[in-house]
Amino acid sequence: MVSHSREHSRPRRSSASASLAVVAAALFTHRADLALATGNDSSTWDVKARKGRRIRAESTVSGVDGNIGSSSNSSHKKKVNLLVKYKSSLAHRRNLEIIESGSADHNWQSHAAAMSTISDTQHIVAVEIDALEENLDLILEEMLADDGIELVEEDFAMYKYPYNRIEKSEELHLRHNRNLQDQPTSNTTMIKDHRSLVEQQQYSIEQIQADQVWSLTNSRRNRYPNTPVGVCIVDTGYDKNHEDLPKSGLTGTNTGYGSAFVDKDGHGTHCAGVIGALGNDLGIVGVNPNPSKFKLHISKSLNNDGMGTASSVLKGIQGCIESGSKIISLSLGGGERSEIFSEMYQDAYNKNLLVVAAAGNFGLFQDDYPSSYPQVISVGAVDRNGNRADFSNWNDQLELMAPGVDILSTTPGGGYGSLSGTSMATPFVAGVAALVWGYFPQCSNQQIRNVLALSAKSMVANSKGCNRRTGFGLIQAKDAFDMLDKYGCAAGGNDFDPPNKGAVGGCDQPLADLTALPPINTASFTSDSSGNGCQKLFLRMLTDGYAYETSWELTQVSDGEVLMTGPPRNTNFEDGTDYNRPASKCLEPGTYAFTIKDIYGDGITKPGYYSISLDGNTLATNSDFGSSETTQFTVSEPSSSPAGSSKWESLLFDDFGNGFGNNFYDGGVDAMYAGDKFGRNGLVVVKRGIGNGEIASIYSKNMLLEDRGGFTKFKVVFSFYANNSIERDDGFCLDYKANRASTWSRANCWESMKDFENGKWYDDTRWKFQPPARVTKSIRIRFRGFSTENNDRIFFDKVELYGRNELI
Repeated sequence: MVSHSREHSRPRRSSASASLAVVAAALFTHRADLALATGNDSSTWDVKARKGRRIRAESTVSGVDGNIGSSSNSSHKKKVNLLVKYKSSLAHRRNLEIIESGSADHNWQSHAAAMSTISDTQHIVAVEIDALEENLDLILEEMLADDGIELVEEDFAMYKYPYNRIEKSEELHLRHNRNLQDQPTSNTTMIKDHRSLVEQQQYSIEQIQADQVWSLTNSRRNRYPNTPVGVCIVDTGYDKNHEDLPKSGLTGTNTGYGSAFVDKDGHGTHCAGVIGALGNDLGIVGVNPNPSKFKLHISKSLNNDGMGTASSVLKGIQGCIESGSKIISLSLGGGERSEIFSEMYQDAYNKNLLVVAAAGNFGLFQDDYPSSYPQVISVGAVDRNGNRADFSNWNDQLELMAPGVDILSTTPGGGYGSLSGTSMATPFVAGVAALVWGYFPQCSNQQIRNVLALSAKSMVANSKGCNRRTGFGLIQAKDAFDMLDKYGCAAGGNDFDPPNKGAVGGCDQPLADLTALPPINTASFTSDSSGNGCQKLFLRMLTDGYAYETSWELTQVSDGEVLMTGPPRNTNFEDGTDYNRPASKCLEPGTYAFTIKDIYGDGITKPGYYSISLDGNTLATNSDFGSSETTQFTVSEPSSSPAGSSKWESLLFDDFGNGFGNNFYDGGVDAMYAGDKFGRNGLVVVKRGIGNGEIASIYSKNMLLEDRGGFTKFKVVFSFYANNSIERDDGFCLDYKANRASTWSRANCWESMKDFENGKWYDDTRWKFQPPARVTKSIRIRFRGFSTENNDRIFFDKVELYGRNELI
């Protein structure tokens, strides 16, 4: 596919003519492919020529029975379709007016039979040229010489990516255009037993760890609030009447092939089921089974045979951007590299969108598009054993792998079918991106992309590396989630300016060095005033359905003294519960042993697990530890600040002796000054907060830090007390806004009976966090309560905020 850009005022006709003839040749070469991409909605055309030309409706791009490609009106006349990118909206409007008025008698506009706007912001239009074949070179040369035109390209054919190995010489319409519901074959399995559907789908869900994210976030809803992420599917449509697919909150873009919510091919509905089939005890379950945690936008850019054009796909992508979606899923391909497409993807990336596309199904080393653009995540397929599928294309841009063999999903008419292909792998990656991003909305598209790559399960033998056959490896949702939970958005590296400069793709995608990052998700609960040197062991454990079998103890190796045990005496851990709490008091320098036990001898059934950490560094994590497992570790003397780091600098302190004072204020009626209760100099209190967290919050002022050079990390030290009416899972959160952000970011939440006990003061509680920006020049914090009863109370005293700059 040839792309031309105009950089000078007017190129010589002799030099331009030869290259433009290549465009013309390409147009005629693809006429059979384009003929399959017939639209059925003439409303997508802005204008059709009227003056002195007889245009047959059936032969325009949008005609019901005609061809979208070139066709003959006479023995020497041809219709060809082009993509044109103007330099400005003014140039676009000027040409539109000329064509509509019919006033162009001797230039290229006089041969423009119709024009359709693809993107107002990118100034892209589709133009149908109606001319004698021998005049085509001259017309194309005149278009390139137009002062208002930046690019002219072929409006080439695009198509869905099914699994059907064919030779490249075969016509594209032979590729898997069967109706999934009515014609089950060896690659399309219809199953009506809902129980067997769940079992067959489960291999892919477990393979990518999606179920582990559900388990964690469902058990810790207050700790991990969700912000719904918009996902846009550009495909053959969507069956909105399917019982197993979301029906509310849907939006769509009609690119000329009818309603986005009608799918007579089935490919788009199948991809939608992978992303978001409902967790409703019917049929299958998608990567995102809760429709309240994501939003779908459907761009119907392919027709009932799974065929489309560059213009229809571009229009679909533009619809994704305008819908506010954060993720675009493209299980399609076609054409060679296009400068117009490249600039569209750059624009999307700079607007914080993540684009995911199928690598292709020839099993060859080759660049397929759109997956080979640097701004697009290229996805290959694996089978149920985690091996690369033999049909999966590979190249230097391949980035991630996902399940793509025998994938069971939804089909039009309420059915279910099994398909194989990189088309099926792509929505798994899009779905995982939505699943993870929803819990870390403050992260950028670049950071989410990098974390998905960094946390992927490497498929390179005896290595954690990346290669062009399998990219960074099999996508792992829980590992990505944990990485963001531990390090914050910094796990995805620094953002670039503009963002698309950080989009390289494949094994060259610039990832963060986690060894250089300090964990931000570590807490200290201490009842002494030992300053910042207190080191505690932390236990995180998700119990299985036999939690009574599990116990642990911490001992000092030198004398065997048992320092702490769990669960508390005469109690058991609760089934299916996520525990995250200290497993020690402040530890003096020395060697210690942590032992976890299971009386039945089978460890903790997955997805259950345990993990212990010291100063944010994971010491051990396992599920299959049999009867017991012991981990020894050493606590060293506190070290001085690392080279290149500043000391912690106090930015704000308030003991509330004079009410809210000058540093804090209340957010509403559920936050107030409590006076000198508990013998304290002054306290503030929050209550409830389930209905409206804003009014159950205390806020700090916005602190400007630019005069101090900015800061990279922050630490909050505070004291708190929860009254005895606070129920399990109720508690409070610490949030922050950095660099005048419009939304709050979560630092951490503390929950009753998991992170603290009621009726007890926790003095000098500490939490460190690191905003995603390289340098923070302004910061504010808040404490927000969440509980259900009006008499629930959480008191705060002596809040101090520190900052530290590790760039100096």
